[in-house]
Amino acid sequence: MIKNFLSSIVVSLFLILLVILCSENDKEESRHEPQNTWFYMPTQKEVEYEGYFYPYSYRDIWQDISLHIKELKSFQNGSLYALELDQLNVTDPFDQFALGREYLGYYYVTSEDIYYMPSDTGGYTEEKNEIIISGLESDEDLFLKEWTIVCCENGTADVVDDAGYHAFVEADGEKRIFRYYNDYFYGSKDYLLMVWEKGKGIVYYMHGNGQKNMHVEFGTDLKKQQKEDYGYPYKLFH
Repeated sequence: MIKNFLSSIVVSLFLILLVILCSENDKEESRHEPQNTWFYMPTQKEVEYEGYFYPYSYRDIWQDISLHIKELKSFQNGSLYALELDQLNVTDPFDQFALGREYLGYYYVTSEDIYYMPSDTGGYTEEKNEIIISGLESDEDLFLKEWTIVCCENGTADVVDDAGYHAFVEADGEKRIFRYYNDYFYGSKDYLLMVWEKGKGIVYYMHGNGQKNMHVEFGTDLKKQQKEDYGYPYKLFH
């Protein structure tokens, strides 16, 4: 009788331990699963790209560059990230990034959409980060109306604002292409292009204003990607 009782206790303890281990394993796996398959994997903190840059020195710079992916806070419906490039490895100050081009902005990633908010030219400050976090915590739906969707499954309509800027996501096979440009692109008009692929995050990126003013461009296979036609604003420069 006692022997059977002890055996039952051992079996029960074994089953409890097994349940705990399985639960911890599920948690560990969930931490490595992307919340949105178009964004970077949760384990990715840094990604290296091939880059082309046209800074204030007005010369072409070809240089590999690292993008840092920093999660600022996780919410019930999504996670907030800040993306930042390394400064260029140059000696001439006029070859360095200016206008905050190294700061790719804030990204709020939900299971369905990737929202974008540009950063200040001075970068990510604790004060600005707290404003963003507070806005998401207080009224997420209302706050996100100020943001732009840069990636989603079905794409978005081509919306033109009062200043003549287009902003929309195109669903193109295995890619999602976000375009931001003005029909009159000369002068100081901004342009921004992001190409996303599932499981890879951003695979091609282009940002500048006017005719390649402080132009930033990088990709996973840049020379090949520069031969593809991504439409506007890409075709303005390639």
